[in-house]
Amino acid sequence: MTTYESLIVDPPDADRLELLRTERLARLQGSMRAHDVAACVLFNEPNIRYATGASAMPVYAMSTFVRCAVVPQEGDPVLFEHANSAHRSRRRAPDVRPMHAWEFFDDPAAEAVVWAEVTVGALRELGVTGDLVAMDRAGTAAYLALESHGIRLRDSGPVTQQARQVKGPVERSLFDLNAPLIEAELRTVEASLAPGISERELLGEMARVLLRNGGEYLATNTLCSGPNTNPWRAEATDRRIEVGDLVYVDTDSVALEGCFFCVSRTFAVGEPSASQRATYRAALSWLSSMEALVRPGLTCGELALMAPPIPARFMAQRYECMIHGIGLEEENPSVCHPVDTQSNADSVLEPGMVLVVEGYFGEVGGDHGVKLGDQIVVTEDGARTLVPYPWSDALLARPGRCR
Repeated sequence: MTTYESLIVDPPDADRLELLRTERLARLQGSMRAHDVAACVLFNEPNIRYATGASAMPVYAMSTFVRCAVVPQEGDPVLFEHANSAHRSRRRAPDVRPMHAWEFFDDPAAEAVVWAEVTVGALRELGVTGDLVAMDRAGTAAYLALESHGIRLRDSGPVTQQARQVKGPVERSLFDLNAPLIEAELRTVEASLAPGISERELLGEMARVLLRNGGEYLATNTLCSGPNTNPWRAEATDRRIEVGDLVYVDTDSVALEGCFFCVSRTFAVGEPSASQRATYRAALSWLSSMEALVRPGLTCGELALMAPPIPARFMAQRYECMIHGIGLEEENPSVCHPVDTQSNADSVLEPGMVLVVEGYFGEVGGDHGVKLGDQIVVTEDGARTLVPYPWSDALLARPGRCR
């Protein structure tokens, strides 16, 4: 008989999930009031989850329009759910109704008109009397149908971004709950490293750990070896790992309750070369120094100017930012490199923000690259690492001291 190891984390109970739902909804509705938004119509899957507590078929729902939430400034939202998932979402959301989708019909415009009628009816039922509504995304058919009902639209982005920037105590506790699972993913990758295993096989081992323990999906397939580590932004292939390779992984894992983890590590297979060690040390030195600067009260612009310099040979292929927010997906604020335009220079770091500090170090035309990144939570006096997975002894050791 097949036996399985025990689960790494225990799922949160119903009481904790209800506290999470109400904590997030309060932040969202507070942001709506601050932006003078009477109602939001949300299709973005993380936004729906944030507003209602319910998620269904998240990967599928991110590429279709099969569920949406209508959120008033006060009171519970209405979740229009895929009819076959409504019974599941009623365990989490107080008001769940069948969604009248318009995709996959021969006449989507006509079906979208029906959807708009139902949606406008829900708005009026919730006490929304005006014609201005904030929305995140929808197909053209839905925009036109709402317009035909006299609804004017504005972007909900500023509202949802402000709400989701700072994580409340319950949401932060969910990140702490998930941290051992992410450590187990990284430990599995490192333990499975051996000449002959393919990148995809190695990624499959990591995914097995995530899914078996209640995680939801991998947002990317970023596990690369040898020449595939340079340039950055490759994904797993059927290449088989060889002695002398560097292997990096970015977890990009959506774990229990949608908590997104973007933690990166680089490992050596066999004895690393002097140049591989030099690249790794440069990356780790930069990352450690950057993390040490993070504290509440700093603006993103100030933090960008304080950033430790990246050696010139790595600048051409630098990672697209130094820091970005994270929650149910990659979020804001972000801190750009000093040489790049900082669009949110006045945004202030606050306690409760969850951030990713990360960098890619690889020379143009080089035979290797190093990706390192930590996920941290801003505290009252600095920052705390959520997943303190150790650094590579082999890549930090002097030649001849590889373990």
